Amino acid sequence: MRQQLIEKGVEKGLLEGRLEGRLEGRLEGRLTEARAALRRVLARRHLTPSKDAAARIEACSDLATLERWHDRAVTAITVSDALG
Repeated sequence: MRQQLIEKGVEKGLLEGRLEGRLEGRLEGRLTEARAALRRVLARRHLTPSKDAAARIEACSDLATLERWHDRAVTAITVSDALG
């Protein structure tokens, strides 16, 4: 009986771990795509990020922030305006 409970607990933990891994993978994929979309908009508008701005974009791990920067980049005059 005790062994079965342990096995069920291990199985549950593995399933939870897989689910968490999938969710983290999906989020990382969305972050990667959001960064790429932002860089594409900046490039199309001939706005070249400085090394610091490029590092800031790459380091950003908040999807809402990346989406906000993307929206701003559509009309921004400078990269600084987009990331402001």
